[in-house]
Amino acid sequence: MPSTRIGGTSSGQNAFAMMSGFRRDGVWTVPRFFNVFVFMGGGEIDLTRARFAEAECTIQVIAFMGGVEVIVPDDITVRVTGFGFMGGFDHRGGHEGPPGSPVLTVTGFAMMGGVDVRPPKRKKQRDRSQLEA
Repeated sequence: MPSTRIGGTSSGQNAFAMMSGFRRDGVWTVPRFFNVFVFMGGGEIDLTRARFAEAECTIQVIAFMGGVEVIVPDDITVRVTGFGFMGGFDHRGGHEGPPGSPVLTVTGFAMMGGVDVRPPKRKKQRDRSQLEA
């Protein structure tokens, strides 16, 4: 069964931050190739409400002395193949989505910076016993 997240016209192919920051979130369409460059800055790419122009998309991140956070939902397949030198390229965010879901590859290079691919933060539910006290 094809995903309802696939299809649409992409809304930009690049994100750039030099000694500044950027944020890409909300409803938007990820292009086949999305390029990200940060230099002494930071960025956040939130894909929780995004659509994908094609079934397979790639986000390529180049980070020098900066950081990029990619927030990925559970209903897509995520592959992380980037490399960090004197920095980090976190591969823990990779996972398999349901059959027919979009496939996203996050790749690139981080030097003295970092790229973090992770699921959205979940709101902590209070223990029922704490609420009754």
